[in-house]
Amino acid sequence: MKKIININFNQVLKKIFFNEDEKFFHALSFIIISLIAIHVSLYFNFYKFSSSWMKNESKKITYIISPKENEKTIPLSINENIVNLITENSLIEKYRILDKQTIKDRLGLENLNEFSGIGMPLIFQIEFSSEDDLLVLPGLEEIVEDRIFEEYQHKDEIYEVSIIINRIKFFIFFMLVLVSILFAFLILTVTKATLVANFKFLEMLQIIGANSLDMARSISYEVIKKILPGAILSIIFVFIISFIILKIFGSNLYFSDYSTVIDTNLKNFLLLISFLIIFLVLLLIYLTGYLFYFFEKRFFDKI
Repeated sequence: MKKIININFNQVLKKIFFNEDEKFFHALSFIIISLIAIHVSLYFNFYKFSSSWMKNESKKITYIISPKENEKTIPLSINENIVNLITENSLIEKYRILDKQTIKDRLGLENLNEFSGIGMPLIFQIEFSSEDDLLVLPGLEEIVEDRIFEEYQHKDEIYEVSIIINRIKFFIFFMLVLVSILFAFLILTVTKATLVANFKFLEMLQIIGANSLDMARSISYEVIKKILPGAILSIIFVFIISFIILKIFGSNLYFSDYSTVIDTNLKNFLLLISFLIIFLVLLLIYLTGYLFYFFEKRFFDKI
């Protein structure tokens, strides 16, 4: 009897999962898991970019020094003293002084004639080594004398931006979870439909003593085997696309350094592999549990 059950059990797998189904599962898994993996990669890279951007911006302070009423520009000696003040401060990592053309562009003034009655301010930006090091430049007030200067800490300006960024992160994560659930539901529906189409044969196996848990495990394993090739191709495809995008646009996303690009892509690849393993394991467990319930409750008897 045990030998008959084993033979029939092998026939179940061959009967339920036709060779024609393989192309369907491969194509389905490639398309949908590619979509899921894109969301995983997008979330990871956007999270890394936004975190890097916010971290860098929170360490910056912008100063605007206005000239006196009788001055067209800030005297060169003042500029030099400010540069010396900045370079002597060990807490400052780097600085940038905006040139006249950049200031004109930001003010929306293209012709020099438009500056005939307007004094050109001095605008410079400094970046501290740490957000905890933020401070008003000591000695700056003495250097600028009685000129008006304004200080803008970027961490105060990025609060609203951080809210938008968090919403984008939530949306990406929500879509990731939603598509994953829909894919699992689709696989479950296809598997269930296939089993229902062969319920007479399955009923016969259960009558002669086939183990529901063994059947559930084997069928779930067979489904995962058919998903795996398309899933692996989708991970490779998404990794290549992600690598190309970071290579092209990395200079604008705090990933300009080649080693940083390689490190980011390596982490991205490991993340995608980890996601695939976890996703398939969870899908295997879920399928096994559902199919065990399916067989134990003899759902096909109620159809």
